[in-house]
Amino acid sequence: MNCLTCNSTNIKKDGKYKFYQKYKCKNCHRQFSERSFSFFHRHRFPQEIIKFCILQMMFISTRMTKFTLSETFQFNVSHVSIYNWNKKFAQELSKLQRSKGFSNIWHVDEKFVRVNGSKDKFAYLWVVIDDRNNIIAVNVSESRDTKSAIKVLSIAKKSAEKPPDIIVTDGLQAYIKACRHVFGRKTKHKVRHFETKATMNKGRIYYLSNNRIESLNSKINLWYKKFRGFKRLDTANLWCKMWMYFYNLMRPRNIIKELVSIHQIIK
Repeated sequence: MNCLTCNSTNIKKDGKYKFYQKYKCKNCHRQFSERSFSFFHRHRFPQEIIKFCILQMMFISTRMTKFTLSETFQFNVSHVSIYNWNKKFAQELSKLQRSKGFSNIWHVDEKFVRVNGSKDKFAYLWVVIDDRNNIIAVNVSESRDTKSAIKVLSIAKKSAEKPPDIIVTDGLQAYIKACRHVFGRKTKHKVRHFETKATMNKGRIYYLSNNRIESLNSKINLWYKKFRGFKRLDTANLWCKMWMYFYNLMRPRNIIKELVSIHQIIK
């Protein structure tokens, strides 16, 4: 173990704080503990309580999480503290290395969300997924135009590090120019709604519709309704990206894959 300030190995034990061993650097006299290197540094509540609150807020509001915590563990925590823990966790998730194993068929859709201060009555959440139900990119914008479509598709292309063979969208005209601008002519752009239609690509027949992402939108609605709208555009993007990582890495799904627990992300 090295000192947090001077990186020196010349340290000694300096008592305990609750259950955590404290240390003191003999060079710079800085005091620190085992917790100083973790996500829970400078939090007075036990780490299991913080993990519980973060996981609960993926499904329910901060005030309901506070009530559940009080009734289950007899801990009285402010709903503002729970909000701040989740915001810190969302920032930690953004540092994770994402898997690049996305398929060659992508689906794109946009949905209405409420953001205070947006130009229109609603803002727009853009979502890009592949045909294995992995979310590739999300972005919240104030407008529903070609520029916003280009932005989310560019984020998806950068995340996947390759363009798709086929991209499926609804009838929004902004997708036509956006797909051509971001992916060029090699990527086939197909407009589909609920009806399934056959498409030939590289000698294979694919039966495509946009039902897959419409089904995902219903799951997003269950998560989004607890917010009752977002306060700012930047926090809207932060929460949506947090849910994207939660959906891809932690949430149990029908697809067989190795799940990441909250304990592995915040140590």
